[in-house]
Amino acid sequence: MDLVATWLVFDLPRTIAGAMAGIFAGLVAWTFAGFLAKAGGYEFWFPFKVPAAVVLGRDALTYGMTHAVFVGTFIHCFICAVLGMVYSHFVKSNRLDALLGAGFMWGTFSWVFINNLFVRSFLHVREMELPNGPAFFILLVFGFSLASLKVFDRILCGRAR
Repeated sequence: MDLVATWLVFDLPRTIAGAMAGIFAGLVAWTFAGFLAKAGGYEFWFPFKVPAAVVLGRDALTYGMTHAVFVGTFIHCFICAVLGMVYSHFVKSNRLDALLGAGFMWGTFSWVFINNLFVRSFLHVREMELPNGPAFFILLVFGFSLASLKVFDRILCGRAR
């Protein structure tokens, strides 16, 4: 199998399915993060507010259901949609073992590069001193949830790959 030749083919319906899978996976992971935050003594909405800190600064962490939850969720879903599109472009199979294997790799990649390097480049997020341990498991949930690509691809394309 020539992977480079396969990756050079752009498949719009698959990319849209990837965006949908990314948003779904992001919301599943963020809900898991909310339960971890609650278990750690924070409010459930804390993980939803973290991406909003890039735009709103320290005001994003005001306790309670504030506009920061919606801003953070929008930013998070946008990033997850882009990650889902890239994932769908590189994972051309809908076999569950391939999707879960690539999901593990994608979650680990996200933890190493996005969580530990990219996210820490924003001052207000770095000042929060977010723990890396739970972030690893949250991003693994995200990666494994990207296997939902199979469902969204089937809904949009109506065929098996």
